[in-house]
Amino acid sequence: MRRDIFLYFLNRDTREVFGLYDCLTVPAHTQLLRQALNVCAILCENQCIAPPGFIVEDEIAFLLAENQQAYLQEGLIQLPMREDNLADFAEKKRTGYEPMRDRYSGLFSDTRIGFLGRHATGIIKRKTHITEGILLGWENGPDQNSKVWQPVKKILTAKTISDIGRIPRILDDRGVAVTWAAIVEELPTAANNAGSALRNVLQHVYFGQYCREFKLIGLTSIPHVRQHFDIPFAIGYDYRALSSFLDIFFLRDILFEAPAQLILELRKQPGFIAFIDGYGELAKRYKSLTDLQYMAGLARAAVKYPGETIAKKRFSLYELSYIEIRELGTILEEVAAHLSIRHDLPTRLDAKQPLPNLNEKKIALTHEPQLVLYVALEEELKVLAKALGLTKNAQTPEATGKLGDIDIAVICPRYMGRVPAAVSMAHYLAKRQTKPKLILIVGLAGGFSENDTREGHIIVATKVVDLALRKVIDEEKGASPNFRREDYKLDDALMNQILSDDLDIGAWAAKACDVLDWPPDRRPSIHTGMMASADEVVASDKWRQNILSGKGGETKLLGVEMEAGGICEAARRAGVPVSMMRVISDQADPSKADNSWRTLGMRTLADLLSNLPMAKLIEAVG
Repeated sequence: MRRDIFLYFLNRDTREVFGLYDCLTVPAHTQLLRQALNVCAILCENQCIAPPGFIVEDEIAFLLAENQQAYLQEGLIQLPMREDNLADFAEKKRTGYEPMRDRYSGLFSDTRIGFLGRHATGIIKRKTHITEGILLGWENGPDQNSKVWQPVKKILTAKTISDIGRIPRILDDRGVAVTWAAIVEELPTAANNAGSALRNVLQHVYFGQYCREFKLIGLTSIPHVRQHFDIPFAIGYDYRALSSFLDIFFLRDILFEAPAQLILELRKQPGFIAFIDGYGELAKRYKSLTDLQYMAGLARAAVKYPGETIAKKRFSLYELSYIEIRELGTILEEVAAHLSIRHDLPTRLDAKQPLPNLNEKKIALTHEPQLVLYVALEEELKVLAKALGLTKNAQTPEATGKLGDIDIAVICPRYMGRVPAAVSMAHYLAKRQTKPKLILIVGLAGGFSENDTREGHIIVATKVVDLALRKVIDEEKGASPNFRREDYKLDDALMNQILSDDLDIGAWAAKACDVLDWPPDRRPSIHTGMMASADEVVASDKWRQNILSGKGGETKLLGVEMEAGGICEAARRAGVPVSMMRVISDQADPSKADNSWRTLGMRTLADLLSNLPMAKLIEAVG
């Protein structure tokens, strides 16, 4: 397990300590922060933490947050505060910072506060009273032989230190925020030559409170950042060390300059996780950067590593496709396996578990369930995992558990679309040594009111009508698509079990209404029929009519989704039967929007799954 990281370098006062505003141009300053933030996103276990003030106080940090806002949206950056909401946070800060308004103008910007409100999903509660901690740290720190006070004691007399220790309390009593800008105005003349040491004390006391409460460490060896104020650190969480390691694999420039979306997608790849874990273990073992690079070089030479191709990717960071990201993850998985074997490194799941033989084309899974579920999105996976008591995994399969007496695996690429679906399922099936008995596609779908499918309806599909391939021709009114449909007949064992005497649909629906808190005027219902599989999110009346028009489409379709075509093709090549059960969450029209039916629908779908006779289903699969 890795550690979570405190983003102390985003603090404007910290960068002033080291003169970054004076020695770097704005572009160079911005680039340095971007690189350091990406390094933290790569290395952290779950999250990076920074107070909201770090982002809104300073223009450079705020522009970085705007540019890399995916970190905020995905919750990788967490913003701790004692207040219940950002409005209360802003009001409190503005009161204390009013005397320094010109310096901290960002705190008074409704635009910046509003940006956090719209994009930050990781606002968490902070228990520590930061101001009180600073007051006590300055009053009592010198008498407790605190290491950070030693430089101050070498410069100033005991009386001067005692006088300085009372300054934060005086400012707080006045209602003024305890910042260095406020403290420096109160320092006695005798302390003029101790400003740098005292500022370090303030940063140490301030940052240390966050590190203790959230068990954080800091990133070391950031260029131009000459120290980290004695906050906790760990071997391997080092800017220069990771830079040297990644450079051997032609990844340094790509990842240090990457958009947040790329880092986030790589963090979902088991191979990338194992690769960075391997770096961390090597960094503990080989303290010298030269040794670290040497061992990395041996690993690169030992595997088939497309270095030149990867190096060229730095010029198209924003164009990396899902398939390219998945391929990179697979390559790095091989590198990580080589490092683990050569250096006997512990692995994330089980340090004693034998690692795969790199000469084998197929890697035997420790468990190969007969039933494989497929969901496309993280939100669907979360509901399933919680409702069915599944264990979420860092590697594929993304979740495992049981439905009744049947072991299951859940595949979830966290992307919509037939290509991610086909790639992720084909990749999983290729790793297995035995075929699963059944692939069951579950998740959300758009309904067609023309065929009376409404939100909350559960569709058990009999056939997938794949409409991804189209020929676009010119007509009098403009270009028109001709669908070149491909039909996939689904296994009927699921439908037969749902319609069998083993499931009382009426009793199940009544119970589900009570347990899941359905609207009083609605109840779950199950429908069977054909589903369309498209290559885009359908939110257009005209496009919906194209699908239902019969121009290569099908007038009797009950709904539309985006993954079944890819799953069915991957399964057909592997010789595995497929069934599908979807819940309608919207009407595939311009009013399409995320709503309560997404969660309620998935919970209802999960509840139905838990009530099905899964052993009989598997036994009945053709």
